[in-house]
Amino acid sequence: MNEYNLSVLLVESDLNSAKHFQELIVANPLISEIEIAADSDQALQKIINSSPDIIFMEYPLRGKTAGKLVKFIQANLSGTNVVFVSESKSHAAEAIRSEVFNFLLKPFELNEIEKFVTKFHALKKQKSKEIIGQIIEKTTEESRIRMQTSRGFLLINPEEIIYCKAESAFTEVHFTNDRVELSFLFLSKVEEILKPYTFMKVSRSYIINMSYLRKVFRDNNTIVLSVNGKEYEVKGSKQSIRVLSKIETE
Repeated sequence: MNEYNLSVLLVESDLNSAKHFQELIVANPLISEIEIAADSDQALQKIINSSPDIIFMEYPLRGKTAGKLVKFIQANLSGTNVVFVSESKSHAAEAIRSEVFNFLLKPFELNEIEKFVTKFHALKKQKSKEIIGQIIEKTTEESRIRMQTSRGFLLINPEEIIYCKAESAFTEVHFTNDRVELSFLFLSKVEEILKPYTFMKVSRSYIINMSYLRKVFRDNNTIVLSVNGKEYEVKGSKQSIRVLSKIETE
């Protein structure tokens, strides 16, 4: 089943008309579910339970909740599309006053129904992609850190940092693309910023990205980081070398 397939609810008091509608669209591959409600009261319950993508709603609508159903849908179900169904074009103006701009005439015809199904399927697909794009963009934005450098502020993805090196009151930030930025921050402050990520302070002078750890040499306290086939050596304290040696052999 396609993730963009549509669920459909028909609100129709005439049983024969409802059956005809169902027979027309039951084989449509863009539809995953079809439900029928005889009046607004049945429809309300089904809407609450399943939040259909399309509601084909007879007009005038029967039921105790008929006068409030459209407003309820508009207020609570932004992803639901309402299509008024009527035997007369005279009700089209009333549909527009209710802010329902989709109108279908009886008797039901397959090509007219399928126009709405195709239209709303495309809209659902587009909205879904937009939502996914917004999530990805937001996640990417949230994963970046802000760091003051000699050239201003940078928004940095922590994964792009290989290691950081203390240089007096400043910090050199070494990136995966061989770029080096000088930050106006002490290494201890950089350590605080990078704490939520996969970084470790291995000496007074170095913070490394653990994702790029490749080798540890205990005889000379050397740590080797590797990115894209290129290796970078930094010096670690004896304590950090012992810790990293255990990690490397685990």
